[in-house]
This record gives sequence, structure tokens and C-alpha cells, in this order.
Amino acid sequence: MQFTRREILASVPLTGSALAMPQGPRKRNPSDVFRVGVLNVGTYSHLTEFWAPPMNPRNNGRDMLLTGMRITHCWDISPDRSAAFAKTYGCEAVREFDGMAGKVDGVISGGYYCHPWNHILHKPYLEAGLPNLVNRPFTNSLKKASEMLHCAAEHKASLLVPSAYEFNDAIARAKTWAKTKKVSGYSAANSQDDYPTHGTHGVYLVCRAIAEAGFPVVSVSSRAKNWYTPPAALTFEHTDNQGRSFFGSLHQLPHSAGSIEIHAPDEYGGKKFLIEMGSDPPFNRTEFWVPLIWVYQTMALHGEMPQTCEQIWHKTQVFMAGWRSMLAGDGKPVRLNEVPEDWEAPAELPTHPNDDDYQLFKKKFG
Repeated sequence: MQFTRREILASVPLTGSALAMPQGPRKRNPSDVFRVGVLNVGTYSHLTEFWAPPMNPRNNGRDMLLTGMRITHCWDISPDRSAAFAKTYGCEAVREFDGMAGKVDGVISGGYYCHPWNHILHKPYLEAGLPNLVNRPFTNSLKKASEMLHCAAEHKASLLVPSAYEFNDAIARAKTWAKTKKVSGYSAANSQDDYPTHGTHGVYLVCRAIAEAGFPVVSVSSRAKNWYTPPAALTFEHTDNQGRSFFGSLHQLPHSAGSIEIHAPDEYGGKKFLIEMGSDPPFNRTEFWVPLIWVYQTMALHGEMPQTCEQIWHKTQVFMAGWRSMLAGDGKPVRLNEVPEDWEAPAELPTHPNDDDYQLFKKKFG
């Protein structure tokens, strides 16, 4: 069955004004330091090695200051880990997750285990109208995602829900190229260990390069031995604004780079786009890890979201449909609007049995 773009977007539970959600930049002196508060800095956090050093270089002689932002405050579910991060990066640890309100100009969350509680952790900062970076995955239910998007729209808070696999030069070029083509199919790949933490990379890559080029996802099927052991294979059904359908595949493999090969009638053999990780310094930082922080800084300073609330909602639906297919659909295609809004995906990782973050979050927030 085919579905038009109008039918797909009709399922988005946001008003038209919320979808656009323009926000002007906050009045500030360009030379002022942009103060960043960071959440979830301990276990399984991108802040510890990848996002914090370009903002707060460590005293190791190897880090480089690559942004106009500084981390001034931090919080973690474990006070000990928060204190250790504060000591390493020269910032102030706060005791409660909302303890940075009024002290920072923006918020970045770097952890994974917090995502079932992101709607709680980010609420005070969204209500304050601050720019928020929420690490992947956004949430583990559509109900929570809708709550956060409505909160952001209501308080004109800019929001970034990123993967480094979607905010890089290769995928930006892929999206631009696909916009000019009558896409007939594609094959993508990404490195994965489990679906929610690294499988998200490939899902977001597909949404950025293909869905945002004008070809929204209609359904997702996901096949794997289980959700935490690669390999996995996902098939996406897309449609365009004329109701034409096509399919694309995503292979999630161990130790693989991110790439996508897009096919169109006027491009014999397809066009391939490969994400480069970088080699010698500084390119080992600037090719893959730092661009995501630059995207956040641009959003924070200018108030322009790189993805609309509609696009964030769409890729969250795609992510949840892939979950639903794997966990409850026996690998069969699941349409985006077939995922129950209150259905929650698992959060505790079988491959990380010694991590206590999940239990600490569950004990504190329920």
C-alpha cells in the first residue's frame, strides 16, 4: 500500500506552528563565553572523550580548543563520576540535575542510559528556553518524545537530537544530491554493537540523507539474531510527494564505517558517500566528532534548528518502528503510525552487565 507525504505528516502530533518553531538568537555580546552545562558525563557518555575536550582542553598537552563554548557546570547520576569529570575539565559539579538552571546558556546531554528519563532531565532547561543537545536515542517511547517536542515548541527552546553519522560533510552532500534526483533505492551501512546505542547511527543517517531530501519513511522492517548482537539488516519503505514508493536497505555491522550508495535512473551504478573518520591531528577530531559540536554551537548562537521538530519526530518514529519490528513484529514491516505511543523499548544493555547507571536512574526517577 502506498502513502502520500501528506498522509505521513498528518500523523505527526504537533501543530503547524510547533513544526516551524523559529527562534531568534538570544541577545548577547559575541565575545562573551557561551556557558554550557552538561548532563550524564560518566558511564557510556560521549562527553568524556569526544565532546568535552574541544570545549575544555585537558592538561594533557594533546587537546585543542576548537569551539567558542566552555563547560562551566556538570551533573551525573553518580556524584563520584560527576566530581571526577569536574576535576578533569575544570568545571563545577552540581548535586541535582536541574542545578544548572540560571547558570548556563545551553545544555548538552552525553549519556545513553538516561534516555528513558530525558523528558524529565531536559524539562527545566527546555522550559527556560535554552538550546538543548540530547544524545541519541532521544527517548524510548513516542509519548515521551512528543512531550519533549511540545515543551521545546511552547518555550521556543532550540533542540538538537544528533548522531555524528548524520551531521558530517559526506551525508550533507548525500542529502543535497538526493534532493535533485528521482531516488529509486539505496544501500547504507553503519557500525553497530546494539540497536539503541549504535544502530541509531544508521537510522538517523538514512533519515538525514533520504527522508530529509523529500522521501519520508513509511515503514521499517528489522531482522537480527537479537537487538544487541550484530549483524542486523533493516529495510525502509519510502514515498515521495507524488505517492511513488521505493525501498532502501541498511546493514548494521561490527567495525564498519558509515556510508550510503544512492541510486537514481540518471546515475548509472549509483552515487556513493563515505563518512571519513579522519587520520592525523587535528583531523581525527574535526572530520567526525567536532562537527556535531559546531552544529550545536551554530544553533545555540543563532537560534536556528538544523532539523525541525517534524524531522526529529519523524526519525524518532523510524527508530521506534525498527524496534517494534525487531521486538514485537518478528522482523515484519511496521508502519510508523502502527507504533503505540506509550510502548516503551528496553533500556538496560545485556552487553554491559556491570554498568549501574540504569539502576541508579530507575531508583531516582522510577
